[in-house]
Amino acid sequence: MTPMSTQDNELEAENQSICQRAFKNCLNYREKNYFPDPSDPGFEQMIKILVVGPGDSGKSTILKQMRIIHDKNYSNEECRRYKPVIIQNIFDSITRLVEAMDLFNISFDNKENATNYQTVQEGYKILKSGDLNDWNKNSKNYRNAIKSIWEDKSIQHCFDNRNLFYLMDSTEYFMTNLDRISSAQYMPILDDILRVRQPTTAIQEYTFKISGSYFLFVDVGGQRSERRKWINCFENVTCLLFVASLSDYDLKMTKDELRSSDSNEHEEVNRMRDGVDLFKTLINWKKKIYLPAGKNSHKPKAVEVLLFDKCSIVLFLNKEDLFEEKFRRSSLKQCFRDYQETNSVEQAKQFVAYKFVEVDDSLRNNSHGRDIYWHYTFALDKKCIETVVASVKDRILKFMIESMRL
Repeated sequence: MTPMSTQDNELEAENQSICQRAFKNCLNYREKNYFPDPSDPGFEQMIKILVVGPGDSGKSTILKQMRIIHDKNYSNEECRRYKPVIIQNIFDSITRLVEAMDLFNISFDNKENATNYQTVQEGYKILKSGDLNDWNKNSKNYRNAIKSIWEDKSIQHCFDNRNLFYLMDSTEYFMTNLDRISSAQYMPILDDILRVRQPTTAIQEYTFKISGSYFLFVDVGGQRSERRKWINCFENVTCLLFVASLSDYDLKMTKDELRSSDSNEHEEVNRMRDGVDLFKTLINWKKKIYLPAGKNSHKPKAVEVLLFDKCSIVLFLNKEDLFEEKFRRSSLKQCFRDYQETNSVEQAKQFVAYKFVEVDDSLRNNSHGRDIYWHYTFALDKKCIETVVASVKDRILKFMIESMRL
């Protein structure tokens, strides 16, 4: 695994505070508006969808899009509450890029950026203390310092090799829009909100009414440290929606991610491999049930059955746009050694999909295995999510009807 500095590990642990408070405010506000009226006739037939997947796969972004599609746009107050989260994302990204120079044994091309970075560090420290007033007063100075660092040739070299360390997907977007974000009148727009990166550290529930039916989406944290909480959400699940990032195939888990889950922090773990292993664990998870005692026995018989055997299983292979962008410059063999090089991005995506589907253990007993539906998605594209979710809804309802016939 690419070595990471002590500062990087500390950064991962401490940069949550102000953002978690702001993000929690957003969630609390939304929860009040998302819970349906129990008197509604469709309430009793609510369809529960468990949304799971590795961290940073795009689960929350997909749910934000669904809120826009099936509920309403964000109010000015809600947008305003995302401002500190967005600013934190910018500080975090530029800090990670500067620290990444150590990986390549390089320094700033523009020596003045050493002083600019000191300015950034001071601002970041104040921001993490919960003081947004400092940014509001000095945003122009911070903007100039961050822009100068971002445009530095050494920083661009780090950015071009970002698969070797963790960096938010939204980094380039926020840097490109830094002038707008640093203005005194700044109000986050929808594109900003969709690109905000904030790990889900608690179980969140969202209810949408789609074509007369209520769907309860349960979003759980994808970080390894959050997965032990998942079992609390496994009851009465109609659909298991697993979201994985297509673009993770050449990325490694960070030391902090491994440490927080009691794993060996020096172990090299490919992020997509982690996703495949997680998908395998979930769809093959078994629970013990007890059958009534037979004629020759007074004790119930214990048998193991698949936990999600009676659930529709849907796989979203997300970040299709990032995969297509990096496919030409980064080999899929970094994740799958048996991959045969091809110039076809469609064949490469299909190969990844098969790698997920083939972990279904039922394939050993049934040549067809379970019916796992997968779709390539681009969470930032509203029309894409609208089309895919409509298809998933029809599939779930069809699956429920077929299950009642059995």
